[in-house]
Amino acid sequence: MFVRSSWLLLWGGIAWASAEPVTLHIGGTFPMESGSGGWAGGEACLPAVQMALEDVNNRLDILPGYVLNMTNHNSQCQPGLAMQQLYDFLYKPPTKLMLLTGCSPVTTVIAEAAPVWKLVVLSYGGSSPALSNRNRFPTLFRTHPSANMQNPTRIHIMEKFKWKRFTILMSVEEVFVTTAKDLEAIVNLIKALARKKGIRVDRQSFYGDPTDAMKTLQRQDARIIVGLFYVTEARKVLCQAYHNGLYGRRYVWFFIGWYADTWYYPPPEEHLNCTAEQMAAAAEYHFTTESVMLSRDKVPAISDMTGMQFQERLTQHFQKDTANVGGFPEAPLAYDAVWALALAFNCTRNNLPPHIRLENFSYDNKVIADTLFQCVKNTSFRGVSGKVMFSDSGDRIARTQIEQMQGGKYKIMGYYDTTTGDLEWYNKEQWMNGRGPPPDSTVIKKHAMTVSNEFYYPTILFSVLGILACILIYLFTQKHHERLVIFQSQPECNNILLVGCSLCLFSLFLIGLPSDDISVPESLFPFLCHARVSILLFGFTFAYGSMFAKVWIVHRMGATENQQLASRQKDEPISPTKFYVIVAALTAVDVFVCFVWILIDPLHLTEQKFPLFTPADSEEDEMIMPVLQQCQSNQQEVWIGIIMGFKCLLLVFGTFLSYETRNLKLRFINDSRFVGLAIYNVAVMTLVTAPVVTLLIHGKVDANFAFISLTVLICTYISVGLIYGPKIRHIIKVPPSADEVQQNGNNGPAIMSKIDQKRYDMLKKENETLQKQIEEKERKIHECRERLEALTTSSETDNMNAQLLNGNNKPLADENMTYSTTTTLTTTIPLIDLQLNGNPGQIYETENDDDRSSTSSDEILL
Repeated sequence: MFVRSSWLLLWGGIAWASAEPVTLHIGGTFPMESGSGGWAGGEACLPAVQMALEDVNNRLDILPGYVLNMTNHNSQCQPGLAMQQLYDFLYKPPTKLMLLTGCSPVTTVIAEAAPVWKLVVLSYGGSSPALSNRNRFPTLFRTHPSANMQNPTRIHIMEKFKWKRFTILMSVEEVFVTTAKDLEAIVNLIKALARKKGIRVDRQSFYGDPTDAMKTLQRQDARIIVGLFYVTEARKVLCQAYHNGLYGRRYVWFFIGWYADTWYYPPPEEHLNCTAEQMAAAAEYHFTTESVMLSRDKVPAISDMTGMQFQERLTQHFQKDTANVGGFPEAPLAYDAVWALALAFNCTRNNLPPHIRLENFSYDNKVIADTLFQCVKNTSFRGVSGKVMFSDSGDRIARTQIEQMQGGKYKIMGYYDTTTGDLEWYNKEQWMNGRGPPPDSTVIKKHAMTVSNEFYYPTILFSVLGILACILIYLFTQKHHERLVIFQSQPECNNILLVGCSLCLFSLFLIGLPSDDISVPESLFPFLCHARVSILLFGFTFAYGSMFAKVWIVHRMGATENQQLASRQKDEPISPTKFYVIVAALTAVDVFVCFVWILIDPLHLTEQKFPLFTPADSEEDEMIMPVLQQCQSNQQEVWIGIIMGFKCLLLVFGTFLSYETRNLKLRFINDSRFVGLAIYNVAVMTLVTAPVVTLLIHGKVDANFAFISLTVLICTYISVGLIYGPKIRHIIKVPPSADEVQQNGNNGPAIMSKIDQKRYDMLKKENETLQKQIEEKERKIHECRERLEALTTSSETDNMNAQLLNGNNKPLADENMTYSTTTTLTTTIPLIDLQLNGNPGQIYETENDDDRSSTSSDEILL
């Protein structure tokens, strides 16, 4: 296609070589100075356009028979001034076939009015996204890509460095407002497509003075900032960034890439309150994004120059460093704009009807205007800025170049292809102090408030020692279980004490988690919560319940109404079942409460957050948020109140029973006094610690753990020491033989084997049966005596009545004899009746049985 076009152009050039060339006039506006915050791109673009006009006019194969001439004005990037210049273009001859425009505000007003006069506008420096609106600008084309072309590049850079939040700082100009809106629209589209939380965008704007906007950025803790403004405003922003500390390790700035390379140096006429060194320090490590404006290919363009050759040629027009020349990066776009214009004119000339010539254009000639529009739209060639072609909306399609300032110079970081969405990155980026990209905001790190190792490991050590001690004590007592000091202390109940103390000590392992070195996954935290409560609760119930059972039984035996029976029971063995029942009842209450608690209102992980603080020895942009991980349920206060209320009542009642039984001693609960002391210790420590831990130091992890662990350790160590210390000391110091003699001297029973114990139980049961029989015989004897008394009284009354009736006056001796005889007879009759009704010799046998029962009972009790 390119070769064919060249042959056509060459053929046309030969045909028109003998004729005088016809001048085709165009109009051009160039911002030679920035004005109030504009873009002084005409400083380099005007020489580039003049160079292109010279090259086109020297080519015989481009517009043969025609030469191009341009009338240009300095627009100062001011829309009002540009409208006046447009009037001059239109109403001052000669007629202009096409208009060239520079900055976006000027392009906007000219391109919006140009269709009225059937004029096509070609912009070499208008980047405003608003210019892509075909309904508003129907005849506009741009060799300068739209500023929207850079927005996908910015988004890909954010994603590359995992920045989820950035702030747009923009000047209130249409070009920048529309760019910001398009950037926000892309972010919102990504969120909608991904259906998840994406990048967050904030926006701040200013007009003229950015001081207030910069202070707002500082309050908002903005770290990644995209700046959209002209170069004069960019210097003001950079100076304010220096004074507000919005630069350095914590901040990343994105500026527009079409500024001059040394744009940040403050000109004297701007009177900025910053030195060049301060501006350079604030500008270090910032990024720029701009469409590729200079081809790096070594293949020559249509002008027979490469991009580098064009740049070298243009540099010769300036007597100063091109880094300080306004619009120097955009100069290739202006150069290629003239070539696009020339090719479009050549296309139009060849496609016009035979009777219409290109130089016959007028502002109401629709045929030439439509043909020229289509030719510009279909233009495609290789220019010094790269491939030149236009989209349906008139925008230039080009790649985006990313640069970073390193050491005061811009270095290319990579390219982004908008058509394919590929980011070509060279991994040459640098960061202050070389620690990688900064975070997009102050990094708030959660710091779990765990138990420090200084508290956790010593506690675990003492817990392990306590558990080992319980195991060794159990083995020791099992080995010496036949010793009276062990046998008469209810060893089964004491074993429950050891189990409970071991569980309480083991619960400290779980209560101290998570610690500095040991973390707990969130999925396992509910299990940890329930394990903490259950193990400590059941351990307390076993340990304290076994001691409570002893004092309760001692108190009940001491309060028996039958003191004779009570005195005998003090020296009788007590069945372990009584202790088991009491401990089982207390355990059943705990099981019920825990089961209902877990079923209805289970514990779960909650986080209590504390105020942020900055670590003193950290140079990173981070703050620490202390978080206290707690086991919490919806009605936890109710459940804690139920458990603590029950346990407190149990502690108080156990203390009362211990005090009441302090002077009562039972042979088969020989450690009741030490049990009472252990209960005092547990009650005092628990009743003091519970309110402190619950109310005063609830949010202090180390203090909370220290109070709980000290309470558990002290209670378990003292309880085990009081119960088993005297026993171990006695077993070690007193040999078994001496123990037996001592016990026999005190009329105590010898150690009984299982057979002796069984025989003892049978004799005891037989003794109880005989006792009941004695009571029954005594009751019958009592009834007989009552009957005898009743019969005696009845006989005396009858005799007295008979004497009164007969009038007999017998001697007293006779009366006495009669009374005596009568009494003897009446007394004998009941005895005969008793012997007849009962078995002979029963009374005697009963007395003997009673004596033998008492003797047998006394022997058993001895």
